[in-house]
Amino acid sequence: MLLQRFCEPTRQQTGARKFSPAVVSYIAAEMGLMQSKNSITLRIRTGDQKGAQTDANVYVMLYDTSDNTSEKILVDNWKDDFKIGALDTFNIELPESFTEVKKIELWTEKATIELTSSTWFIQTVELVRGLTRKSVVFPVFRWIRPSVHYSLYPWDAFLPQNDPDKEQRENEIKYKREIYKVKYEEGSPVMLKSLPADEEFSKEYQLKNLVSEITTGSWENLEDLDNIYSKEGIPKPRACAYWKEDTWFGYQRLNGCNPKSIKLCEEIPSKLGVDEEMMKPVLKGETLEGLIQEKRLFYADLEILEGIGHREGFDCCAPIALFMLNSENNLVPIAIQLQQQKGADNPVFLPTDDWGVWTLAKMWFNLADSSYHQSVVHLGLTHLLMEVVVLAQHRNMSVSHPVYKLLAPHTLFLLAINKLAFERLASPGGWIDKTMTIQSGGLVELFHKGLQRWDFYRDGIPANDFANRKVDDPKVLPNYYFRDDSLALYNSIYKYVSSYIDIYYVNENDISADWEIQDWIKSMAVSHEDGGLQGLPKKDGIGHVSSKEELKWILAVIIFTCSVTHAAVNFLQYEEYGFPANYPSMLRTPLLKDKEPKTEKDIIDALPEKDQILDVLSVTHLLSSKGTNSLGYFETRYIYDPKALGCITNFQSDLKKIGEEIRKRNKTLHIPYEVLDPVNVPNAISI
Repeated sequence: MLLQRFCEPTRQQTGARKFSPAVVSYIAAEMGLMQSKNSITLRIRTGDQKGAQTDANVYVMLYDTSDNTSEKILVDNWKDDFKIGALDTFNIELPESFTEVKKIELWTEKATIELTSSTWFIQTVELVRGLTRKSVVFPVFRWIRPSVHYSLYPWDAFLPQNDPDKEQRENEIKYKREIYKVKYEEGSPVMLKSLPADEEFSKEYQLKNLVSEITTGSWENLEDLDNIYSKEGIPKPRACAYWKEDTWFGYQRLNGCNPKSIKLCEEIPSKLGVDEEMMKPVLKGETLEGLIQEKRLFYADLEILEGIGHREGFDCCAPIALFMLNSENNLVPIAIQLQQQKGADNPVFLPTDDWGVWTLAKMWFNLADSSYHQSVVHLGLTHLLMEVVVLAQHRNMSVSHPVYKLLAPHTLFLLAINKLAFERLASPGGWIDKTMTIQSGGLVELFHKGLQRWDFYRDGIPANDFANRKVDDPKVLPNYYFRDDSLALYNSIYKYVSSYIDIYYVNENDISADWEIQDWIKSMAVSHEDGGLQGLPKKDGIGHVSSKEELKWILAVIIFTCSVTHAAVNFLQYEEYGFPANYPSMLRTPLLKDKEPKTEKDIIDALPEKDQILDVLSVTHLLSSKGTNSLGYFETRYIYDPKALGCITNFQSDLKKIGEEIRKRNKTLHIPYEVLDPVNVPNAISI
């Protein structure tokens, strides 16, 4: 019984239990009693970060709109308050003259006996007023340090030039710079030096080998590969059914793990050794020139891999491939050259070649594509790219900034997962060294190369990217579901961002006067040598945002990258890598240099050993699992300003409509493209 738990141990002669005033107040608050017009229920939510709890003495003073001030109030329920993730409730009686609360002053003092920590992370404070039950939220999302007095304001969404407590805000950013320290390495983006406590996962993240009981060794035949999927918890990837088909190989360029390399071919690259005579048996009456004129010829060039370091004794390649749109509107490969320069030992492989030769040529192309995918498309252009953004955000922007609140749900756990990836996967001797030909050294080389070529405006805005590759027209390249879904989702994100930004910035002068936004952009838009990013707006050579429109597309690109782009390049990993002949990360036999016929045994011999394949299965299965809530539905709510809540509601409504359209389309497809259905797109890069 609740009342019995808080009774004092003594009894009066009548036998009735006696309660202290503090206990009565606590019970009343918990049970919703004592709701006079002058009473306030105070609710404090402690964060669920590591070390967020405190046993310090907590004090508040309330300030109202008539300049009345309450007395110093100790908030204490005579119980173990302020545990990680806990919501603690207190009842406060105010004078009759006290009007609406406009500010809370909050601070802590060390307890006489300190069992946990005096430093405390508060997520939110909420005041519920008397009989009216009117609620006001004070978003905090800060570490509260001992003896520092904090001023908290309703909804807490201020541009820095409008903040009523600029000094507190400045001190907060100085403190954040101390705990979010960065490191620089030439050619590498800015990275976090050490992970702050509040960025750590609430539960330890573990990678488990799902299939460790299967013995290692070599495969006997292709049917052996199917046997590994009979084990519990190892579903069969869809690639098992399609990997031999040329239509599947073309489909991978559009809707696979790396759907961002295909380009319209307007002339045959001079380095590609094809001619009309060679292609006659393949094209069956059509010509290369005719395909170019009809905009039915496409190519993918992985020249970025040329010269990249890799595992000793193994081969790597930098291939280029031609694709055509056939009469059934399927993209199919018509030529693959595995090295960049023409030569006698670098033939052009064709679908009319020996089946084993053509199959191995596709596998070698996909080995290169998987190396590029993991290094640049996935790790470099989502995880590491956004680390630059997030570090600049923490080091230059207050949590009171409306833009901070907009971005926060989309940067959840990014720094923690990046740290984990380098510790568990990309470290010397780790998963990448064991399972990928390029190993961790080549991976680093590749993502440095890729980041130096990436442009925030040209490549970050999806419409610009598709237009630059000349694949933006569905009539030219149909069945490109990644493109269609990406554009729909980006437009909804941009609309959401635009409506939100218009609330807080009346005109361009508000942008220019916002020194936190300007410092944020300036810190990201430095040179590559200093760990910065290309394509951000500048003024006199320094990163600078001059208009609301510039800020809107920058924010839309960030949210889109953290959610949509990462979902597209991450969550299909098991479907692609889970069948090793489909999308290999390593091939053990020498690179094809002639067209001597190959057998099934040659294909089997090229595959990695069982233990390497099983490592790939277990990790890609884990990495393909969803980490956070669906886009637009946030784990932690940062936006409480009533003016902005409609932006979220409208965003959710738009996403629902997009999802309905995607599911309607998918019912008509032989292979549904589901990865960018909004319900399958997490808010953040947290896996």
